Amino acid sequence: MSDQNGFIVSNSNKPLRLNVGYLYNKAIGTIRDIPVDFDQLTIDDLKLKDLKSTVRISRTREGLLLQLNAEAEVQTECVRCLKEFFLPVKFEFEELYQFPSRYRQETDQVLPEDGYIDLSSLYREYLILALPIKPLCREECRGLCEECGADLNVTSCSHYPAVTSSEYEDNE
Repeated sequence: MSDQNGFIVSNSNKPLRLNVGYLYNKAIGTIRDIPVDFDQLTIDDLKLKDLKSTVRISRTREGLLLQLNAEAEVQTECVRCLKEFFLPVKFEFEELYQFPSRYRQETDQVLPEDGYIDLSSLYREYLILALPIKPLCREECRGLCEECGADLNVTSCSHYPAVTSSEYEDNE
């Protein structure tokens, strides 16, 4: 995939690998916006759909500043009924990739010599941080029966009153 300016955004093996080498020798203050959009994407154990993001790359004195605004639907599991569902999340981050120097800390991001930055780990990290601690498939989710494990959204058991299927469908 490439953006309207022809910059390489991804390849099939590393879809979030950006070619930023062309900015290494640009003037300080040079800015490029690169759209990074996918209908479906898997980053390690995270399954995404409808990822829409823009990476703004700014050439600074120290290196390249990457600023990202994004939204996606992340596959997760409801804490009440344990069903998998896609949860919409929005996230953003800002990371400075520094030119190699002898004065850097272990936690600093360093620009690779080949000019390619793989943003997979950053996307994954910030997506996980954007997820709620207790995701719910819907606010009215009734969960599972603590006694027999029945999904109380679709059936009843002797431990809880009956739920009609129309009540469940109305809440989806």
